[in-house]
Amino acid sequence: MKRAERIALLGLVSFMSLLACNQKSSEPIRVDMNNIAFVSNDIIQESFGGLGVEWGAYEDTDKIAEGGWERVLNYMDHLGAARIRLMINYDWFVQNFDNKGNENPEDDTWSYNFTNKYARNMIDILEYCQTHDIDVAFGCWNVIGTLGAGDVWHMMEKVTSDVRWAKITADVLDLLVNKKGFSCIKWFVNSNEPNLTGTPDSSKNYNNTYEIWQQGVKNVRKALDKVGLEYIGIIGGDTTGFEGTEEYFTKIAKNIPDLVADYGAHLYLSNIAVDRGEMLEQFNFLYKEIKKIDPGIGVVRDVDIWEAGLLDGKTSMDCQTLIATADYAVRMMDYTLQCLAGGANGVVYWDFDDGMHFMYSENLTTPKEWGMFSSLAEASAGTQELRPWFHSTSLMTHLFKKGNKIYSPIQNDPALDNTVRSIGTISSDGEQGGFICTNGGRTTIKKTFYFNDEVKGDKLYIYRFAEDTYRLDENGFIEPNEIIDGSLNKKITVEVPKRAAIVVSNTRL
Repeated sequence: MKRAERIALLGLVSFMSLLACNQKSSEPIRVDMNNIAFVSNDIIQESFGGLGVEWGAYEDTDKIAEGGWERVLNYMDHLGAARIRLMINYDWFVQNFDNKGNENPEDDTWSYNFTNKYARNMIDILEYCQTHDIDVAFGCWNVIGTLGAGDVWHMMEKVTSDVRWAKITADVLDLLVNKKGFSCIKWFVNSNEPNLTGTPDSSKNYNNTYEIWQQGVKNVRKALDKVGLEYIGIIGGDTTGFEGTEEYFTKIAKNIPDLVADYGAHLYLSNIAVDRGEMLEQFNFLYKEIKKIDPGIGVVRDVDIWEAGLLDGKTSMDCQTLIATADYAVRMMDYTLQCLAGGANGVVYWDFDDGMHFMYSENLTTPKEWGMFSSLAEASAGTQELRPWFHSTSLMTHLFKKGNKIYSPIQNDPALDNTVRSIGTISSDGEQGGFICTNGGRTTIKKTFYFNDEVKGDKLYIYRFAEDTYRLDENGFIEPNEIIDGSLNKKITVEVPKRAAIVVSNTRL
């Protein structure tokens, strides 16, 4: 079933249920909320793009603890991400600027230094992704001259519409893709969160507008095509928040849909927006509005979330105080299910490692604590440094694999139940599959699940994720609470406590 048809059907069911309840002579159309069958009509993605994390180039690899990089790679091995977002700063590589004594930026020259620690770390990440079949969205945080290098470029006047931005972008991607062979790079991020603006001395996109950003996309597209990189897609927006995202998506749909690879957004939501299903309602509304303008949304242009996180617990220093709690982990699972139910083809979580990013200061002393662990600290014997949401994310990345079919049953309609969500998945060959159910309500619920489409296997691995129920093995990685004989094609009834999730799979995740 196409995404637009799915929305129309959900709306019809909700309307007819309400209508029937107000007409005594009519028998109401009922949806069985306790028996959930994942059927072919529930498929909202025939080939899922996958889940991943922000794994950007490190701002100072010298600060990583001894053995920290080995832990980074070990944890990435276990996470099983299908995609990452890798952001850099052009300031790290571009040097010897010469404006030739005139005001024509077309005459400006510069050189590149790809031998410093920033470049080495960028290459290390790309080599890992190339080897492990991880798709990469590669981009630059902001234009040159905003992160301490001084505004000798005067690039903030035109932001990413500056012709030099497109030239540098093409040079860097030509080196990485054409010359070094990093075909794992699939997308380019044409600056971070362009809908946010700030003061001239801030890290935000001062002087930016949609029109400036759009011209930048046109310039970059032309420059990439010129060096034979037609297949590198440009992220359609990379905006933050529903309001700013709706503005950019609408203008993209009207003006340049064929110049972008997807509709991409950053979404940070409150706990209550997740618990009550308000995120899914907003997602559905946004999708329907863009579909009216661009029928290609969800067909030739996916919807992707390129930064995913929660606002409750966020500090003024851009850190998240709740990442060490299982509640954060469960809500991020619920957040993900709402993204998938809304038709998202991929979700990337903010973020992987505290060691990547610091506050905006010259000495880079304060890390942004929002990761699944921290490579800045030594690993202490007998401690568990992986935060709970690493384990919940690991369950999702291994269940909702790249290329899988994704099922969203009609019971996910927030008008029918705004606190309980479930998403099913099956691989294209039927060898791997399962489902997740989250309960954002205040009481324990009981549901029965099964798949109509064939899923192979005669064992079921059950994971119960809440504060006191998820289990780790001797190596500190998640393991099933229970393994039983059974099939996903037969009914299985499970209880899901409040603020908890249950994962059922035919393979060990």
